Amino acid sequence: MEPIPRENSSSLSGHQLLREQVYEYLRNELKQGNLKPGMFVSMNQVMKTLGISRTPLRDALLQLQIEGFVSFLPQRGIRINELSQQDIEDIYELIGALDSRALLTVFDKLGAPEIARMKKINEEMLTNISETHFSRYWQLNTEFHHVYLDFSSNLPLINQLNILRQRLFEFGKKDWNPRMREMNYAEHRGMLELIEKGDAVGAADFMRDVHCIINY
Repeated sequence: MEPIPRENSSSLSGHQLLREQVYEYLRNELKQGNLKPGMFVSMNQVMKTLGISRTPLRDALLQLQIEGFVSFLPQRGIRINELSQQDIEDIYELIGALDSRALLTVFDKLGAPEIARMKKINEEMLTNISETHFSRYWQLNTEFHHVYLDFSSNLPLINQLNILRQRLFEFGKKDWNPRMREMNYAEHRGMLELIEKGDAVGAADFMRDVHCIINY
């Protein structure tokens, strides 16, 4: 990440920019694993490292709390959230509800080029089943779903979906075994068959009730 400039502006726009930079810094620390689930964030250490005051840091942490990445614990500090099995199941249920709704609303925009693109990505995901690094597989999975999600004009819905998926896969579990990846590939094929048939409701129901249900 680019170094965060020293705090030198009291303007509203300057404060917002600084807050966004601090937010991105913390998100990158989470992504890189430097801030791990269960750890506490030392505000004094981050302030010293970045050369910033408490206000933009607290604002950035509050945004991360809204998104579910951290919790403010009275008398204890700010802790990086861990995902319990129940948390994981709840997040999958939310993803299923939001993604199925998005798919239903953009279904009439999906044609042969989009279906071909999704098939190609899914086949590439199959070749990455045994890869030890999860990042490429995660990237392909994201590209697969965004073939249709990018048609949606509901930006709050898409933003929330991205955050939920990041909590699960980018900042959370990164060790999908080959069986899970094979299951994901097969479910993608099932959804594509319904899309090719023009079955919007069936594809949306499949997304919600099959693809986003934990069955491993």
